[in-house]
Amino acid sequence: MRAVEKRLHEWLLGRLVAKQAVRALLEKNGFSAPALAQIEIVPDAYGRPLVSAPAGFPAPALSIAHSQGAAVALAVLDPEALVGVDLESLAHRRQDFESVAFDPPERSWLGTLPPDLRQEWALRMWCAKEAAGKALGRGLSEGLPAFHISRADTTTGIIEVELRDGALARFPQFQGRSLRVYTATETDFVFSAMIYQQGAVVMRPSRQEILNYLLQKMGELTADWDYTDPVSPESLLFTELGFESLDAVVLCTAIQEHYQTPMPFAELLAEIGQQQRDLSINELTDFVNTHLAPAGAQITGRVQ
Repeated sequence: MRAVEKRLHEWLLGRLVAKQAVRALLEKNGFSAPALAQIEIVPDAYGRPLVSAPAGFPAPALSIAHSQGAAVALAVLDPEALVGVDLESLAHRRQDFESVAFDPPERSWLGTLPPDLRQEWALRMWCAKEAAGKALGRGLSEGLPAFHISRADTTTGIIEVELRDGALARFPQFQGRSLRVYTATETDFVFSAMIYQQGAVVMRPSRQEILNYLLQKMGELTADWDYTDPVSPESLLFTELGFESLDAVVLCTAIQEHYQTPMPFAELLAEIGQQQRDLSINELTDFVNTHLAPAGAQITGRVQ
């Protein structure tokens, strides 16, 4: 396939995935399912995808990414939410990638990683910058130095992006605040996703409130799957609910953004994989309850 045809194919695939994401989101929130042809994806003046839904339907916030024949989309019902997603292939990278993409402190932090992790985390950091730029609706038009990686946690996969220079001047509400991006790997790809909603408040809920939230979230995620039994605290994510790796990424992103707290999900999933066991909603509830910060706590950390 020629380069132009390949890009067109990926672009069309991205639009298809985006329409499917919007339709699934509307269904899960009580709306009748519109036909895909009724959902239009149009770019704004800066190229950000906007949803044009049929009359009577909300227009969710949307982000799309595609790379090397794969595509992902992230839709959020709140049209004012800042949503960004990116997808990049680990198999395709320029030789001078790091010198172009990162400033000296960022490259210095990458230099502390073992060689087998450095390439992956360089791409995670790049994807985090892309997701942040997409969420703000301007991409990386203010220049790469305007999106500085201030924190990267190799346990949770969370990367924090600090706005500087032109990006901060355009979005001064983020002075002294970072954009939190969740990253993960799947086969030969790196994913990144972020959701920022105005007015989000950090709360310290009870265990029962956490369980209720997770049951509701699981019900939303599995609503259009083949799983017909009621979702219960004893339900198993992978063998019963049919979760796959990307579903886990979406769930982890939603949980961490909902509670505005980074949690070591990558470590949990690695342990489950090593032990070749499943994860119940009850166990996930205990995990979230254990790792939630106390009310009013400020979680900090910086790239050295």
